[in-house]
Amino acid sequence: MKVCYVDESGSPAQDQIFVMVGIIADATRLHRTSREFATFFEKVRNVFPEDLKELKGSRILYGKGAWRQVDAAKRKQIFADLSAWLDERKHSILVYALDTKKIAEASKQHTTVPSAIATNLWVATGMNIALQIQAKHQIEEKNKGNTFLFIDDNAQKLPALCELLWTPPAWLDGYYPKKPKEEHLNQIIDTAFAVQSHHCSLVQVADLLAFVVRRYFELLNKVNKLEWDEEPEFVKQCIETIAPRIFGNSGAMKSTNVSPSAAWYRAIAPNGYDKLLKGKVE
Repeated sequence: MKVCYVDESGSPAQDQIFVMVGIIADATRLHRTSREFATFFEKVRNVFPEDLKELKGSRILYGKGAWRQVDAAKRKQIFADLSAWLDERKHSILVYALDTKKIAEASKQHTTVPSAIATNLWVATGMNIALQIQAKHQIEEKNKGNTFLFIDDNAQKLPALCELLWTPPAWLDGYYPKKPKEEHLNQIIDTAFAVQSHHCSLVQVADLLAFVVRRYFELLNKVNKLEWDEEPEFVKQCIETIAPRIFGNSGAMKSTNVSPSAAWYRAIAPNGYDKLLKGKVE
């Protein structure tokens, strides 16, 4: 059995770039991961001046709230250490990013997108993470079981995603190879489950990664100003560390995949997304 922990960065209503990151772990390895993260978290807690309940990417990197009392070098080191730890643990990382400025044009070109997905970009992004889970695990020769999907709680939007996962639309046909009588998303157990981020270590890790990935695409696409002169180089270094762990073999980003769902997800992805899936960091 596998578990995928998901969190997002940004808001489709406010930010041009919106990102979700999923971290996949074998259930048999979760205990060691949790134990190691507890040690990492304790080190972070020691540099924080107040009671620390969870790690939030934007607050740490930009020194918001009590984090402004922590030296910038120490804050950046948290991201660097976390990226290196994830690479060492060899957890698979799933990434989907969208560019909200591309939505209007994509809507003109792709008119068959189910309204539950087209009108709710949080749901659309969560569905893409689920599709990547399916694409990744169905081709594994030594599949160790299906996947539980845990997403940082979103009381308003999660029910819509759960409904789509329970009854996937035919629009998904062709996104990944599927046998004629095979059920959609049969690698996912039941549906998505909500989890509070401060209750789950890997959701907190997903939060930090999602923020770094969002900043990477924002800087790459010249969205928002620099927070400090060396920010692009630092963010690039973090991305280079995790890039080998990012799953990019679903085939959906290839132009040869002409299915409606794959074409739409390609159309709304930010510039550079397809290259990141190939391990190329610009």
